[in-house]
Amino acid sequence: MQLSINKKINLKNDKIQKTIYENTKQCLKFNVMPGKHVYENLSIKKYIISNNKIEAYFNREYYTDMLKSPNHYIFLSSLVNLQKMIYVLMCNHFDIKYNPYEKEKFKIWPTKTNIEMNGMIRKQKKVCQDFKIENFDEISTDKYLLKGISTSESIIKITGDALVYKI
Repeated sequence: MQLSINKKINLKNDKIQKTIYENTKQCLKFNVMPGKHVYENLSIKKYIISNNKIEAYFNREYYTDMLKSPNHYIFLSSLVNLQKMIYVLMCNHFDIKYNPYEKEKFKIWPTKTNIEMNGMIRKQKKVCQDFKIENFDEISTDKYLLKGISTSESIIKITGDALVYKI
């Protein structure tokens, strides 16, 4: 997909680190085989934002009906979490108050995603996932193209692009 770039967006460079404490859950449930469900719940504890980077810290719970499936951070959960991390980072970038319980301020639509995993994350407490903006462009009024990279405990790496809409 070729998009016409209206202008480059300058990212914040204020050297101030901001911490947002939170106590919310993200829940994922799916099945690979009929009647064999996998569940993962992330309990988000805090976000640390610094210019064009965000870190999310959370605890995770994993349950499965599948045989011989070890407790591990599911890459699908990392994608869900990444979408919210980008949302929080966009609130910060555009100086919009972040409140997870209020009406949405942005829509994040991934357009290109690459996932690499060099193992499994077995950690359950104080898991860290980060995201760093590599490029941020305005396509039109309230429509942006974001490129970045996310890592989870240096084991899961996600690179990609997303459209960001201010709503």
